Amino acid sequence: MLEQPRDGGWELSDIVEAVRASPNRDFIRRLLSWECAVCGWALPRNKMQSLTSCECTICPDCFAQHFTIAVKEKHITDLVCPACSEPEISDEGELLSYFSTLDIQLRSCLDTEIYELFHKKLTERVLMRDPKFLWCTHCSFGFIYESEQLEAKCPQCRQSFCVRCKRQWEPQHKDLSCEEFQEWKRTNDPEYQAQGLAVYLQENGIACPNCKFSYALARGGCMHFQCSQCRHHFCSGCYSAFHAKNKCPLPECPVRRSLHGHHPRDCLFYLRDWAVPRLQCLLQDNNIGFNTEPPAGTRTAPGGGCRVMEQKETFAGLKDEPCGKETPAGYAGLCQSHYKEYLVSLINAHSLDPASLYSLEELDVVWSRHLPGGLLPQHPAEEGETYRGRLAKTL
Repeated sequence: MLEQPRDGGWELSDIVEAVRASPNRDFIRRLLSWECAVCGWALPRNKMQSLTSCECTICPDCFAQHFTIAVKEKHITDLVCPACSEPEISDEGELLSYFSTLDIQLRSCLDTEIYELFHKKLTERVLMRDPKFLWCTHCSFGFIYESEQLEAKCPQCRQSFCVRCKRQWEPQHKDLSCEEFQEWKRTNDPEYQAQGLAVYLQENGIACPNCKFSYALARGGCMHFQCSQCRHHFCSGCYSAFHAKNKCPLPECPVRRSLHGHHPRDCLFYLRDWAVPRLQCLLQDNNIGFNTEPPAGTRTAPGGGCRVMEQKETFAGLKDEPCGKETPAGYAGLCQSHYKEYLVSLINAHSLDPASLYSLEELDVVWSRHLPGGLLPQHPAEEGETYRGRLAKTL
């Protein structure tokens, strides 16, 4: 009467349950031969798995295999339906409700070791929302830190670091502020001095604005950064959020149909297009010093080239390695892109406004980006430079 399933037959309990559900023969047939949305295997409906986020039905083999791989290799928020990739939830309450149901399902279908890893990732995600949560800067272990002392010791690797500046803890830091300790390192630590300006960029690396996880990496390359811990998308230059298609909170945003961020004009996202002499001019106009030669004691990177650490994609996966690009004369031992990053970090640290050097064409572009209605009109007797200065001041 009915097409038999792949394993040779139904169990009596499957047929009884289907008959109890309805006397309709076609409906019974559908209940006994429900297709997996991933592999197409037909099984009784009561043997299929389904998530609360969608209407897909998944056979036990596909369900267990998918979530075993996802738990081992992906972030907790990537544990979605293998057929339709739902849910895409931003509301915290809805997400917790989804995970509470998924927890029950995974407990019965995953190996104990994999389920415990899932529970560990889920617990870490909850703890991350506690304001006392810290990431260890040595081993990336997360923990709650209750003490008021600056020195925090990781319960996992037992190494210490400063709660504020995240640097490795040293006895000299005890009676010094973070700024004073950094200055002490510059003048007294030969290993610190040997790294030159590369260590400056590393210490002023990337920190996720959402979960505070720190990355000792330069900001060069693509400015779109996704945190490996909380999956937040942000600009590594100004920390503004990146918005997915149609997710921008600004209703009149002209680029809301694409992935984008809204960057301030002093962000590296824009200033990396400036020539080095122009960036130096902005600093000089404001009496801010900068390096053009490597600091005394700087060692050459193994193999030569720029020694700033970058995350590179290799056959073995992502790996932190020195940049290695050519270091032109007058760039303080850095390649062009990392020297620009160094100059922009000084511009940002001293809150300098690049608008003071904008041309009329640049003012027009920035004005249209940030202020509706177009440029202010130029007065009949107003000279070009006076007009440019008035526009820059208005911005």
